[in-house]
Amino acid sequence: MEIDPDTHTPLLIMAACPVDSRSQGTPRLYGGMKIKVVPDSLAFCIYRSTDIEETFTCSYELNPVYRETLEKTGLKVSGTGVDGAARIVELADHRFFMGTGFVPQLSSEENRPHPLITAFLEEALKARRK
Repeated sequence: MEIDPDTHTPLLIMAACPVDSRSQGTPRLYGGMKIKVVPDSLAFCIYRSTDIEETFTCSYELNPVYRETLEKTGLKVSGTGVDGAARIVELADHRFFMGTGFVPQLSSEENRPHPLITAFLEEALKARRK
């Protein structure tokens, strides 16, 4: 929708649940948001928790109309916002495929990178050694 607002198949739509504390002119999902992580997921293996909070800076989210269809074809919604909207997705049969609506780099520090970044780099090193 960002590129073509008149698209017939809007896979990503304007976020329906904006973060309350955002400043005027910032993305709809801007700021901290709580996420429920599915226990049987890569995200859970990385976070080791079902309750996390991440920093968002985006205006679009997965269109719930397509969620069931995507899940039937292998996409797993592994993290949801309090409203049930998809916030983390992954492919269970892939070594490391994960998409998020938040930006892990925003909460990384030089000596303490975000756990998703660390996990991705560790998996990349394993693949390189093979």
